[in-house]
Amino acid sequence: MGPERSTLAVTGSAKSDGGTSEFLVWELGHELKKGDRLEFSFVADAASSPRDNSPMEEPSEGEATQDFFSPIPEDELQKLESRTIANAGCQWQVNFEGREALSVAPDFQRQHCSLHMTWAGHRVDQLRISLSKSSLREISSRSGGEELFLEYVPLNYSFGLEIKA
Repeated sequence: MGPERSTLAVTGSAKSDGGTSEFLVWELGHELKKGDRLEFSFVADAASSPRDNSPMEEPSEGEATQDFFSPIPEDELQKLESRTIANAGCQWQVNFEGREALSVAPDFQRQHCSLHMTWAGHRVDQLRISLSKSSLREISSRSGGEELFLEYVPLNYSFGLEIKA
């Protein structure tokens, strides 16, 4: 875990006409601090930044590459789990329309909090919102975690997130 309390990262993918997948990454890695507030609105006809058509950098010959899709070896996982939680004081408050605010924080059992929003071209009038907590072990094994909120919301839906501590 890094020194930041939370990080906002925006990524996405699209399928081309040929059916192949194209992964997009916007350069928007932003450290969030206590008191920062984010407001999300799912609306029609919103403008979006154009795609970055620059080619992805390939590792140079002899450069070690990391396999991000393999489970973490058990000895490494135990070492990571034994560390103190760097962001133990972090807390998110998430306000969904028509619901009580949810407070979310990492803990000893589940060290990672995640908010994902997914929009698909075949369901243009719906946004999938998922708020969850996961342990390092659950992330490594891709076995899920604790689901706190999972819902498909309609157009014109808004919600907010605040970094409380």
